[in-house]
Amino acid sequence: MTKGGGELPVQWIADREKVSALAGEKGLKEIFSSGAIAGMELRRYSDGEAICSVGDRLEHMFLLVEGRLKIHTLLPNGKSLLVRFARPMSVIGDVELLRQYPVKNEVVSVGESLLLAAGRELVLREFEQNTALLRFLVGELSHKMYTLGQTTALNLLYPLENRFASYLLSLFADSGGQRVEEIRTSTLAETADMLGTSYRHLNRIVRRFVEEGIIERRKGSLSVLDRDKLAQLANGNLYE
Repeated sequence: MTKGGGELPVQWIADREKVSALAGEKGLKEIFSSGAIAGMELRRYSDGEAICSVGDRLEHMFLLVEGRLKIHTLLPNGKSLLVRFARPMSVIGDVELLRQYPVKNEVVSVGESLLLAAGRELVLREFEQNTALLRFLVGELSHKMYTLGQTTALNLLYPLENRFASYLLSLFADSGGQRVEEIRTSTLAETADMLGTSYRHLNRIVRRFVEEGIIERRKGSLSVLDRDKLAQLANGNLYE
């Protein structure tokens, strides 16, 4: 199940106290019953590891409690296209689980992430009498619909320099630092695929950003030097 350079398989964490503590810290005790929280599993994913892949039939709904996920769709020509980055408290698999649809997008961990997994039967039982959960999931679905329209327009209508600026901002928006690790751990060729362009075209944009002092390229990684300029180029659009 490891993809894109992830070194360790998913780890199940058998620590009920940690599950309870995370649920309290993230506000899940206001959304789920105590019985539902007790029935959840805590899973740790390593960098590049897949949470779900195209065609999977999910038996769990996932709640991202720590870390960040990258969601991208696979095109008929074998290339991928970036959809968005997910941050806590994003839900993965809600639509697929409830309607039993096959998974349409690849979801992978960016760095290490922690997710709570709730089994399908557990979720269906909660729906019968838990209006707080229903309101939470309706909010999540609304956010997904809104961001899907935004990122679709971004991918189709904006020049590469704007898309790449949005991509970089989305990567380090909550990292607390300036270094963009994603470019170091994957390759520019993979990034180019996700942005719907060629490696050569993206490399030209990278060189231009370096010349303009927006980013720095050193030892296989990129660092952001001028976040304000990136924000100007992104024009308020982020992959999230």
